[in-house]
Amino acid sequence: MTESTPTAAAPDTTIAYPDTPSAFKEDIKRSDAYEKESSHSTDNTYVTFSDLRNTDTPAGWTMHVHPRGSMYWTSPLHKTVIDDDIRKPHMLERATQFCNSCVEFALPEGTEAQMIGGMDASFCLFVNHDQCVAGYDHTKVRNEAVRDLSPNGLLRARRIYWGYMAHHPSHRACPREGYNEAINALRSYQHEHILYSARCIAPFSKAECVELLEVLHRIKDAEHGLPATTALLGWILQDVYSFRTADRYAQVTRDELRSFRKALSAPPDFAPRQSQLTQSALLFLIRVPFFGIPQTYLAHVKSASEFRGHMAGLKENWEAYTVQLVREYSDFILIATVLLSATVGLLTIDDIGEASRVAAMLSAFASLGSMTVGVFFVWRHQRNARMPSSFTYLHNARNNALGLSGHALLLSIPPVLLVWSIIAFAAAALAYTLQDTTQASTWVIFALFVIMLVAVTAGVYTFSTIWHWQSRDAWWRGWLSLGRADEKPDSSV
Repeated sequence: MTESTPTAAAPDTTIAYPDTPSAFKEDIKRSDAYEKESSHSTDNTYVTFSDLRNTDTPAGWTMHVHPRGSMYWTSPLHKTVIDDDIRKPHMLERATQFCNSCVEFALPEGTEAQMIGGMDASFCLFVNHDQCVAGYDHTKVRNEAVRDLSPNGLLRARRIYWGYMAHHPSHRACPREGYNEAINALRSYQHEHILYSARCIAPFSKAECVELLEVLHRIKDAEHGLPATTALLGWILQDVYSFRTADRYAQVTRDELRSFRKALSAPPDFAPRQSQLTQSALLFLIRVPFFGIPQTYLAHVKSASEFRGHMAGLKENWEAYTVQLVREYSDFILIATVLLSATVGLLTIDDIGEASRVAAMLSAFASLGSMTVGVFFVWRHQRNARMPSSFTYLHNARNNALGLSGHALLLSIPPVLLVWSIIAFAAAALAYTLQDTTQASTWVIFALFVIMLVAVTAGVYTFSTIWHWQSRDAWWRGWLSLGRADEKPDSSV
């Protein structure tokens, strides 16, 4: 891990840069003298990258290396931080101008200024390490001015500060307050996951909270001051304060916060609107020839597209969606295979009638269709189970011509064809049974068939609706209702 130490063996002379004011040259000389006096480097001292003499670091500057490998420079005398490569003369000239402009601010101890890369040298970020705040107006980040900030202003200043620390962790240890802030926030998010489960909108998942809390408790004392520790803490708290800003932290009452989060969990649906004719046609298809089965798949795809503020939750929803689809389709394929075998056995009977033969052929075709589509769906969903594919999938499903309802119709093709195959097979078996029978036998067989049909229909209907809250209205009112689940707002990608 790279430590932040002054540049060793600084040269005695000052480089004459063009247009460099004499006052700044004197500052460099004093900085060089300070480095020589404070340096205790010996041949036995562990050498870091900041101690190397061949880095072309200008006099008066110290090079620091981020744990990920990028470099930045600081001027301890002027309390400045530079991201631009000051080894290049024109960049050094800009940095010199920046240091000169910072002299007039008279920055107190614990405060430093960062020159924003790619901007004018006069544009900078002021960082107060004592209060863990940062901003672009030095008068608002001084210790005496922080108390005058609004709650939203303090959230913004803390978010900017921890973003700064995440990218500049090597020259200054992280304030101790940061550990307590991060641990308190993560423990709160973990509590919310326990209370609200899938409805939690915390920026970290439950597993991430547990892992990060374990890491923070371990490194709080053992690894304090390491650049990688500071960078990790900065990354955590930057996300924490970004979420708090969006969540109106410390600005609303409990009831107002509940209403605000409820509104956030139901954003407007931006899917293309469909005409009334299209909606009616989709409703008819879902209710009649598809037996309402697409409604189940509509709920599945909506659940997979819910985004609660963290990618881990979306990843978990998508994986559960694909696993569930693959398992269901595999079961349908197995049933369709068995049914196809029975249908082929029925067709091999010599004296089978024309009606039975036609119904059996329809059953065989429906079983083949269910198997074919089911196998293809299993293959495609298994091969595209990762997150990048899910974004494309959900976007296309939501924005196709028929919307999510049309996509649910396609997803329900294997079970719908299987149901039609069972119906056709039952019709074929009934027609074959009624061949060459007396009138009395016919009525008995038909009565038994009706009884079985009523029992099966009652069982299927009951357990299709038992997981939904039932009202006292007549069953046919709910069945013919024009309410569409795909028009309800949801938290989706």
